[in-house]
Amino acid sequence: MSERSEPFTPSEVEGPARAGPSTPLGMNGMSSSIAGRLAHLPQAPKRPAQPRARLDTLIEPRDTEFGRLHLVEHHAGPAQHVDPASLAALALTQATLDTTRPLYFDTETTGLAGGTGTLAFLLGTAEVRDGQVLVSQVHLPGPGQERPMLQWLASRIEASTLLLSFNGRSFDWPLLRSRYVMNRLPPPPERPHVDLLHCARRVFRHHLDELKLSTLERRVLDVHRRGDIEGALIPPAWFDYLRTGRVAVLARVLSHNERDVRSMVDLVNRLVAAWEERHPVLPATALGLATVAARHGDDARALRFLRLATEGAVAEHAWSLEAELRRRRGEYREAVDALLCAVARSSSPAPLHLRLAKLYEHRLHDLALARSHAELCSSAEEPQSHARRHARLAPSAGQG
Repeated sequence: MSERSEPFTPSEVEGPARAGPSTPLGMNGMSSSIAGRLAHLPQAPKRPAQPRARLDTLIEPRDTEFGRLHLVEHHAGPAQHVDPASLAALALTQATLDTTRPLYFDTETTGLAGGTGTLAFLLGTAEVRDGQVLVSQVHLPGPGQERPMLQWLASRIEASTLLLSFNGRSFDWPLLRSRYVMNRLPPPPERPHVDLLHCARRVFRHHLDELKLSTLERRVLDVHRRGDIEGALIPPAWFDYLRTGRVAVLARVLSHNERDVRSMVDLVNRLVAAWEERHPVLPATALGLATVAARHGDDARALRFLRLATEGAVAEHAWSLEAELRRRRGEYREAVDALLCAVARSSSPAPLHLRLAKLYEHRLHDLALARSHAELCSSAEEPQSHARRHARLAPSAGQG
């Protein structure tokens, strides 16, 4: 459907004026006198013609097998090998990952609410070609023109072995799937999907208060954006482009999206290097890595990271986690030693004393030491449970 630059005029809506006597109009029997009175109402001022959008001045369109696309591509440096076992451990997945052809993706949308009314107007991807990271961006010229972009994305997913995103499992991918449905296109083939937000949350949760990609850039990757557009201003920039045709702000949106995609690649490289102990980490990050290793079942790696974590402000948590690992491995004396180190650094040690009381009673069978720690753990358990523990550990009970 062609677009109009001016609103419809009354004559176009009502049709040409008729000569002769008035006749009833329509089912409501509207007379010419009423039509005449309506004609004398004040007319809304005409809106000035809006310039047509000229995305071509920002991204030169190209003809592809899927149709015309506003597609820009450039290389972002050599690709680093990502060990699939390391990435699977960081993602805490049992799935077998193939990192030979990864596809990173990120979208810029008309809002954050999701649903059928939200549109992805800019798609950024990164993949490995000939040993280089290739960043591609596809920008929609306007609503209702998504099919070429969606078909292009489907072809890239089909050629990939793994999807990577930042919060994409919760937002970007469900949104894109809904756009395939809305455009009556088959969804792309399923691929394993690693959401880097969850990986970063597990590793850096003791180090960072917030886990936005921009925060990770500054605090972890030492990347500092200049002249970047705020995420909240991206949807208004798109609507301004549709109204006026201005593309200057869209250039900043393109730059923002490109940096997001490149930062995901850098974040994976940094996480894998830290996991493989090829990059120095802070004690708080070491604790996060130790937690991941413990959940993954790699106790030896977890204990190595915990040695680093016990040197910082998170020492209590590190010793506490080591005690749990030692207990799980049947190393009860070492578990006691770790708990005592945690107690020495704790401002609320009652739960630690409770764990010590249990270890001494049930594993080391030292009732005297179990009783001494039970005296200090009353606030860490229910009164009835604590009373039963005291009765069980009383000297008379031991003699009996």
